[in-house]
Amino acid sequence: MAALIRHYLAGRLSNFEFDEAIFSMDSEDPSISAIRGQLWMLYDDLREHRNRGAWRVTPAARQVVLRGILFLKTDREYAWPDVPGWYTLARPLIRLLTLGAGARVLDRAFERDYPLGVWPFRSTAEIRLARSEPKYLASSG
Repeated sequence: MAALIRHYLAGRLSNFEFDEAIFSMDSEDPSISAIRGQLWMLYDDLREHRNRGAWRVTPAARQVVLRGILFLKTDREYAWPDVPGWYTLARPLIRLLTLGAGARVLDRAFERDYPLGVWPFRSTAEIRLARSEPKYLASSG
């Protein structure tokens, strides 16, 4: 999956080719499912395009994607909880009814235990460790 993500970011795969490839992967690994779910939100799945120009992934989203690639190249177990279905469905309504305040409170409570800025890792220390053990272009000796 990491290679597919890299190919999409480099513009070597269209969004349709990328989507087909990542959603046809059969894996029991929860990190694959979670990362696939995040990736799906990064591109338009109605019109074919490549990661270029107006379709380019934003710098903030690119950082999330790059952390996903880094995570996939580690032996770490994915330790984030599944987002409850009720929350996914209720959050827009909570946001609307509370003018955003209720959703912000829920998001802050979640982020105390699960900082979004390090996802899919659990901490900056885990990211530093993964970066200190590169899998690409690393010397074997």
